[in-house]
Amino acid sequence: MPQSAAFAFGDASTFDQNIANYSAELANLDPVAGPALQGFLSALANADQDKGALLDALEQALATVSISSTAQAAATASSIASSPAAPTTPPAVVHWFLEELEIEGFRGINNEGAPLVLKFKRDCVSSITAPNGVGKSSIYDALSFALRGKIDKLDRLLQAERGQDYYLNRFHPAGVGTVKMTLCPNDGTPAVKLTVTRNRLGQRTVAGHPRADALLAELDREFVLLDGPTFESFMDETALNRGRAFSGLLGLARYSALRQQLQQLCHTRSFNAHFDTSAQTTKKSGLDRTIAAARAAIATDYEALVLERLVPGTSSSDAQARCHAALQAIPTLTSECNGKAFMQISGENCHAAVNAAEGGADKQRLASLIQTEALWKAANRAAPTASDAATLQTLARDREQALAATSGEPLQRLYKISDEVMSAEGWPSDNLCPTCGTEHPNSVLDRVRAQLGHYNEVESATTALAGEWAANGWSDLEELERLTIGDQEALLLGRLKRSGEEGTIGSSEVAALGGHLANIRAQADSELQRLADETTRLSSTMPTSLVSVTRAIEAAQRLQRSWTALHAAEGEATNLSAQVRRVTRLKAFLDQASATFAQAESNMAAARLARVEPLCQTLFNRIMFSPVTPILRKPAGTEELSIGLGTFWTLRDVSAQALLSESYRNAFAVSVYLAAASLYGGAPRFIVLDDVTSSFDAGHQHHLVEVIRTQFARPLQADGPQVILLSHDTLLEKLFNKHAGSPAWSHQRLEGTAHTAVLLQSGAVNKVRDATNTLLNQGRVDDAAPRLRQYLEYVLQTIIDKCRIPVPPDLAFGDDKRTPGEYLNAIKAAVELEDRAGSLILEPAQKQALQMHSATIIGNFVSHWATGQTQAFSAPALLGVMQAIDNYQECFRYEPTPGAQRRFYATLHSR
Repeated sequence: MPQSAAFAFGDASTFDQNIANYSAELANLDPVAGPALQGFLSALANADQDKGALLDALEQALATVSISSTAQAAATASSIASSPAAPTTPPAVVHWFLEELEIEGFRGINNEGAPLVLKFKRDCVSSITAPNGVGKSSIYDALSFALRGKIDKLDRLLQAERGQDYYLNRFHPAGVGTVKMTLCPNDGTPAVKLTVTRNRLGQRTVAGHPRADALLAELDREFVLLDGPTFESFMDETALNRGRAFSGLLGLARYSALRQQLQQLCHTRSFNAHFDTSAQTTKKSGLDRTIAAARAAIATDYEALVLERLVPGTSSSDAQARCHAALQAIPTLTSECNGKAFMQISGENCHAAVNAAEGGADKQRLASLIQTEALWKAANRAAPTASDAATLQTLARDREQALAATSGEPLQRLYKISDEVMSAEGWPSDNLCPTCGTEHPNSVLDRVRAQLGHYNEVESATTALAGEWAANGWSDLEELERLTIGDQEALLLGRLKRSGEEGTIGSSEVAALGGHLANIRAQADSELQRLADETTRLSSTMPTSLVSVTRAIEAAQRLQRSWTALHAAEGEATNLSAQVRRVTRLKAFLDQASATFAQAESNMAAARLARVEPLCQTLFNRIMFSPVTPILRKPAGTEELSIGLGTFWTLRDVSAQALLSESYRNAFAVSVYLAAASLYGGAPRFIVLDDVTSSFDAGHQHHLVEVIRTQFARPLQADGPQVILLSHDTLLEKLFNKHAGSPAWSHQRLEGTAHTAVLLQSGAVNKVRDATNTLLNQGRVDDAAPRLRQYLEYVLQTIIDKCRIPVPPDLAFGDDKRTPGEYLNAIKAAVELEDRAGSLILEPAQKQALQMHSATIIGNFVSHWATGQTQAFSAPALLGVMQAIDNYQECFRYEPTPGAQRRFYATLHSR
């Protein structure tokens, strides 16, 4: 089955088209296994296929196809391969933009009965900012669940932490999370609204469109959702994991997944373990021994019955015919042989006929002696020899020496189980240890397999030991042991048989077994001598003819048993050989199939990498403005991706990981992501970046945003994606606020808590105020108090912003410093300063009311909130605080003209 060196994936073809071509190539590799594997490729690509069941199905396909149909299948496959495929025009890709997002009851967004609604423009760079803990990352998690059905950071938690319990908002009474996405296509057709929900049981539902699941699958691309930890880890990943992630960025995620599945399918250790090839080898040795012993016994008993040697090559039917003739020639037995095949002649009936004619007690005793002697001889003959014991002990010592060079069998079992667990579908990461739950920087699976490699010598010695045990009939010693010791006593072989058959028996156990063998062989020799003596004595008292007839009958019975055993063993050996040939053929096919796919996928990735690298370098340069050139290398035929620096000021071809500082490293990684996303966007034309700017210093934050705005995103890049930035950076928020009037910029700010609600700042204050008053009027103090604090914070911040009240730097830039008390202190200090300077613009009534309302707010709410004593308030008292907050705000407003809408003072000393 030669591998087709010319096979390649079409870069302009869809995944389904390329897989169809690959299926034809599989038929070339094997006309039976190829078509059988074809039907499983889709499930394999989605990691939904049980590999054990697939291996069984492929082996069964090889078992059920006859030679003639195999030849016919080969001819058909050849015909298909030689027929040129009809040219096809790839269907136009529909691009989707995110128009609206609605979230309720999910992660940190409660919003019971009033979902958080975010609207986006396709030709606009959008920013959503919020203090830490308000719900910014919950938006990212909600989109991740909607598109992928999972949240990776929760799924990576230890089982004891029950990450699945934190998908939903813990305060939402309905226990249902809802994410609604409004997607707008670029082909002019109406927008599509998809609704994705999750209930307490973890059940996910998708609705809103006939092909909603398929549409979400199209949108599930690696660069659609990018958070800070993902691109920050890109630099520190192993070359293998980085390469696999990069395949996803290039739009090759399904190819990479299928490649890994095919590699796992033909992984030698797993493949051999599934088909238990070592047990097959041991079984074949046992069958070969059984066949040889049966043939030897047939030759001996044939000569005893027919009185001539069995000619080698004589067929069983001819030999049995000669045996039948020999029995039929004995007058007493003629009637028992007539009309019957040799294997149908009854030994018991023959003995009965002889006894009726001339037998007696002595004849019956002679027959019994001959049977017993034959039984002892067979058991003694089947038992191993002292030389066999010496050989077995040598192999046991060799295995123990090999085992001593490793960490021992318990760890070997642990490594094997770990390999099995991490190779299974659904295991989140090769870096996640299955025993301790720790996410390591390097691949744990690679380490486990390296450790298992150290056990190769042990496994070879184990296989040799098991083979020696089977080949020399140590398990057959059981019959001789039973004859000499009896059923009632503890049999040594019964305790050691399993370890012997598995090849794990120790040298000390073999030594004990060797001594035991010598002892029971001595007893067997003694018993055989006694039986022979009694048989000789009894035969001397009986007519020679009677003795000869009795021996002939016994020889015939032994021949019948031997031929029955021979036919059974030969049939089993034939079936085993056929299975071994099928398994060998299947392994060769899977190796070829995996290698063919891997080469095609690697070549496609290399071609796409060649396009990505120049753009990546351009983006990096425009972010960092330094004489540093990142380079990407993908060794031919591998999944690995290496990174380096072509230039680093005056240095050339040096390590990126060793030399780059944090901002440079992150600029390198984000440049790779942006370059790949711009070239291989596919169906989704929106990208959500969560917290990707916080790891950059202030200057490079602005450079990154400018690169995104001018070189990557719509509208300045007509073919670029719609970009949505999620951030808590104050400087980034100020930048977006500065450009708020531009149609190419959009900014939204969130306020709220996970306990109550997360709302947009625009218009949110009125919603919070109304909801708080409603709760207080209902007497629900515990629910209202957090909303009251939220409302107070917003009002105070609005006063500071509108009146340009100076605040300390730590309050301006530190989210953790923004408490109502700090806001009130800043306002109070600014008012007192302007008052002492004689420039305070507040009217005397406003100044006096300001002190009164401030005292109400501080005395009746802020100081109690800080000590967790809000439960001491009554609902009417908190309604008074709400009124004091509104009145406090009015102290900073004025009427431009009588009856006009009140405005905030421009500063505390001017209008």
